[in-house]
Amino acid sequence: MSGLIGRNAQGYLGKLAVKGLGKGLNLSHKAPLFAQQKVWLSLLNKMLAEPLQEGGLDCLQQSWLQVQVVDIGVSWYFTLTAGKLAMQVEQPFDFLQYKHCIISGELMDLIRLVNRQQDPDTLFFQRRLLLTGDTELGLEIRNVLDAIDVDDLPEKAKILMHWSAQLTASH
Repeated sequence: MSGLIGRNAQGYLGKLAVKGLGKGLNLSHKAPLFAQQKVWLSLLNKMLAEPLQEGGLDCLQQSWLQVQVVDIGVSWYFTLTAGKLAMQVEQPFDFLQYKHCIISGELMDLIRLVNRQQDPDTLFFQRRLLLTGDTELGLEIRNVLDAIDVDDLPEKAKILMHWSAQLTASH
């Protein structure tokens, strides 16, 4: 009996954590741009240091990647400037003038994608994730991300991935 209560409590706490994460991301979207850029860009530029150095993300030069989290109403726009990722929280004025792709989905599915808990093709074929715009650009970015060895990521990134994987397991 106590095992059932434990599992139910764990599931409930997991759902609360997911809602909290969603609200936190939603609030972070409303945080000042410099704060968002500092957090996200610092993490992403460290995680993607090797592909950035080797030119693997040069496809983002004069192109845009929009990551849209539909269930919490958050979007981030990424491009490459001077060999580093740049980010905006509002649609760039030149978004439609350049190659662009949009990856959209619900928070948990995007976390599963990043954590490699679920095959990207499965998520796309089940229409839980959508790729629109320049799909060739989206596939280039996906190939770069797939080539990243999780063991080579900075320790903080591994901790974040582990924590978020635990979160999705309870959701």
